[in-house]
Amino acid sequence: MPGTKYGFRETCFGICEQDNKILLVKKDNDLSLVGGGLEQNESKEETLKREFMEEAGAKIKKVEPLCIVDCHWLAAGHYPLRSLSNIFVISLYNEFVAPTEEGHTPVWVDKDKVLEYLQLPYQIEGFKNYLKSNKN
Repeated sequence: MPGTKYGFRETCFGICEQDNKILLVKKDNDLSLVGGGLEQNESKEETLKREFMEEAGAKIKKVEPLCIVDCHWLAAGHYPLRSLSNIFVISLYNEFVAPTEEGHTPVWVDKDKVLEYLQLPYQIEGFKNYLKSNKN
């Protein structure tokens, strides 16, 4: 909308697939990709490693860039926000511990059901890009 002032947040999210399932994180009643905002002086890979440990109790083995989604949307239904979301394909070590951030639960979801659960526009677009890149 012309004249609208948008806040800005740069984020990183990882898509991890194992056995045709995608790792999501449940917080309250919402499911989302694992990830979050970059902290000051933190690299994208450091953000992903921190977020995967905080939200899923998982340690990252490999990070591959997938896409960047530049999205204008209404956060919480009313706050104009521009999200620059870096989406990565992640592989994990097979050791999981309890998430270090309270209230997060890792959940494996069938790959063909993920879009039914994602609510944030940049995560939806990033996951669609993932599906397109894995059509082969």
